[in-house]
Amino acid sequence: MWHRCFGSRNCTEGANLVIGLDYAAPAIEQARSNPYPDNVDFINADITTYLPTYSFDVIVTLGTMEHLDVPQEFLNCMVRLLNPGGSIIIACPHFLNPRGYVWMALATLLDVPMSLSDLHFIHPWHMNEWAAASGMHAELVATVDQNWAYGPRLLKDFDKRLRNALRDAELPNDKVDAYMAYLSNLVQYLEARSVGSDRMYPSGIEGATALYRLQRK
Repeated sequence: MWHRCFGSRNCTEGANLVIGLDYAAPAIEQARSNPYPDNVDFINADITTYLPTYSFDVIVTLGTMEHLDVPQEFLNCMVRLLNPGGSIIIACPHFLNPRGYVWMALATLLDVPMSLSDLHFIHPWHMNEWAAASGMHAELVATVDQNWAYGPRLLKDFDKRLRNALRDAELPNDKVDAYMAYLSNLVQYLEARSVGSDRMYPSGIEGATALYRLQRK
């Protein structure tokens, strides 16, 4: 289902039926304007009032929960539509990385929003709490989009987003250029040390104290 949400019913080797659900009619119209398989249907509906005659084996929602007033209510609606033993797959921004640490400091100390449409900074402990309240168990399977977390995409995003966010919070942004210079150095340093690494940070820089060894060239 698709509140940015996709649901599939009777999944075995493939899905017998896939429903794309969105409360915005233009989104459904756009989806229907492109070719799609016979086992896919698109429905213009609000998940809070959506009452199909069947339930789903898998529900997928992408980039939705951080924009909702009450994520718990949204999760409860998905659980209501889920078959016993079914799974809900959720993708949302992850903040245990340099990008997240910056925004959590800004949001917590200065009330700076990530954007006017991002209402929540969702961390693993939030997802665990919401899942438990819905009778589910949450597992953090993987993180993706490292380029957004501490790569070149982070720099491009922050150069625009940070200025807009400070403006929306009615704070000065005349120091953004200086901060972006620091962030650029950080990204280059992390990238240079993380080639071939699957760790959140390159080996040797997780600690709070640095030990240096200087030798003659």
